[in-house]
Formats: sequence, structure tokens, C-alpha cells
Amino acid sequence: MHPRIRMPLWAAAAVPVAAYLLRSVLRGLDFTPDLPADAVAFSVLGLLILGVAIARRSSTSYDRSDDLTCEVDHEDTPSDHEG
Repeated sequence: MHPRIRMPLWAAAAVPVAAYLLRSVLRGLDFTPDLPADAVAFSVLGLLILGVAIARRSSTSYDRSDDLTCEVDHEDTPSDHEG
């Protein structure tokens, strides 16, 4: 078993944007992109985030269909406490 560490997709997009802004500030507030490298990097990042979003949506573990989640969401009824 391995731990499941999941980063929110907004954070996956915010980290490179923050790095770009920091680079721009360090260059003396020059916000012009380094073409084509920045365009390629942000395009690949966008495709990767889109792919992860699609994979998460189609994943069975993401749609909360596991047994434990079903038990947690299950409401107790008087017949559940017989005995």
C-alpha cells in the first residue's frame, strides 16, 4: 500500500503561475513571456491538469463508491439496532 497524496488542481496551476510571477519580479517587473518555452510549458501543464481532471472524474475511487464511504453515508434505522 502507498499513501494517496492528492493536490488540488487549482494548486497545481497556482504553483507554476507563482513561479512565473516571481521570475518576472526578479527580472525587474518584466512580465513578457519567454516564447516559445513559456508557451510550451504552460500548454503542457494545461493538458496535464485537464487529463488529471478527466481521470479523477472517471475514477471509481473519486466518485465515492467505496464500501466505507457507503457505510458512513448510510443512515441508521431502528431495524439496524435489533438485538
